[in-house]
Amino acid sequence: MTGQQTRDDYGVDGPDEIAIAMLERLADEQGRLRQDFERLAAAVTPLLTKQYRDTEARVRVLETRLRNRQERPLIIRMASLLADVRRIESADDVRIHVEETMLDALTSAGYQEMGCEGDQFDPDFHEPLAGSVGQAGVITRVHGRGLACHGDVIIKARVDVGPAAAAEPEQGEHAT
Repeated sequence: MTGQQTRDDYGVDGPDEIAIAMLERLADEQGRLRQDFERLAAAVTPLLTKQYRDTEARVRVLETRLRNRQERPLIIRMASLLADVRRIESADDVRIHVEETMLDALTSAGYQEMGCEGDQFDPDFHEPLAGSVGQAGVITRVHGRGLACHGDVIIKARVDVGPAAAAEPEQGEHAT
């Protein structure tokens, strides 16, 4: 009796025709499911995009707050330095005091200066202003020191580069 109901349900006779009719019905259902999924995806995508953008904005705000907290000790030291400079009367004393205090503040915050005469040239850390930049290049003159923090280069040192022998002037010559 069950077999007869199946034939009646599909309006066909024979097992092959029933199987074909069932496959067609499955294909139709699959098509409807695909359409439902596409409608759902179209409705959900804008919501997920908005949620992603909101989360990204919150992360940026938190990163800024964290950076400000990390930089606060440096800012406090800079303000203290400014107050010290205003009290010092000698220009040489001011320069020396400012240089030492700022270098100490940067060092304590994890920053380090880089770029000295005689150092091996490295394009990751140095910006050549003059000279050759070959593998054996050596810094012959420093125009501006560089700055790095925890291995990340913040400011490349601006330097002149020459061969290793150029770093050590011969007797009677003057390095520039």
